[in-house]
Amino acid sequence: MKTRITKFKDWLALPGGFGIFAGLVILGVMVILGIVIPNFGPYKSDEFIGDPFMPPSWQHPFGLDQLGRDVMTRTFSSVGIDLGVAFLGVSIPLAIGTIIGILLGLAKNKYVLSLVGSLIDGINAFPLLIIAVAMLTFLGSGLKSVVIILAITNWARYARISRTRAVVVSKQNYIEAAKTLGYSKRRIVLKHIAPNVSSETVAYALSDFILVIVVVSGLSFLGLAARPPMAEWGSMIADGRAFLAQSWWLVIFPGLALCWSAVSLSFIVEGISRRDRGI
Repeated sequence: MKTRITKFKDWLALPGGFGIFAGLVILGVMVILGIVIPNFGPYKSDEFIGDPFMPPSWQHPFGLDQLGRDVMTRTFSSVGIDLGVAFLGVSIPLAIGTIIGILLGLAKNKYVLSLVGSLIDGINAFPLLIIAVAMLTFLGSGLKSVVIILAITNWARYARISRTRAVVVSKQNYIEAAKTLGYSKRRIVLKHIAPNVSSETVAYALSDFILVIVVVSGLSFLGLAARPPMAEWGSMIADGRAFLAQSWWLVIFPGLALCWSAVSLSFIVEGISRRDRGI
C-alpha cells in the first residue's frame, strides 16, 4: 500500500501531474453526478413537479424551470448527452483523420497529395460552427446530424496534423534502420509510424474536445441540435435567457456545468502539455 502511495506521489510530482490529476477529479465528479442524479434521484428530467420559476431551495437546489421541472436533474441529465456527443464528435474524426494523414504522409503521387491536400486546407479554412450550421440545413437538426457533420468535416484538422507528423517520422533514423533490417512496409507503418503519429493527434483531440462541447451546446442554443424535451446545456440556456432577469438559475447552472467540463479538460490538456515539455 505504501509503495502505491509513493508511486502516486512520484507521479504527481512529475511535470503536469497535479493538473492532470485535478482535471480527472473534476471531470470524474461531473460524470458521477451525471450518472447518479438522473438515475437515482427523486425526479426525472422531463417531470413536472411544482410551480414554474420556483427559486433554489433545499428541496430543489437549482430551482425549477419555466415548466416546473427540476433544473438540477436536467443539468446533470445533460452530462451524458453533451459529453457523449462530444466524444463521438472527436473520436470518429480522430480515427479517420489520423489514418488519412498517415497515408498522405507516406504517399508519393503528387496529384493525390495536391487534391487531398487542397480539400483539407479548404475545410480547415472555415470555422467549424459555420460549417455545421450550413450542413444542418441539408441534414436536418438533431444530435445524430451533429455527429455526422463533425465526422465528415473535423477529420481534416487531424489529417493535417498527422500528415505533417508522418512526414517527419518517416525520415527518422529508426525508420531507415527498420527498412534496412527488411521489415515489411505494413509492420513499419503499424509498429513505428502510427504510434508516433497518433500520440500527436490524441493530444490535439483532448483540446479539441473542449471546442466540440462548445459547438454542440452552441448548436443546441440555436435550436439545431438537441430537441425538446431533451435536457441539454445549450438548449437549457437558450430556453432560460428570456427569463434571466427574474429567474437567473435557469441559465446560470447549465452554464456553470458547461464551464465545469471545459475547465476540467483544460487542466488535463495543460498537464499533458507540461509533461511533454518537461516543465
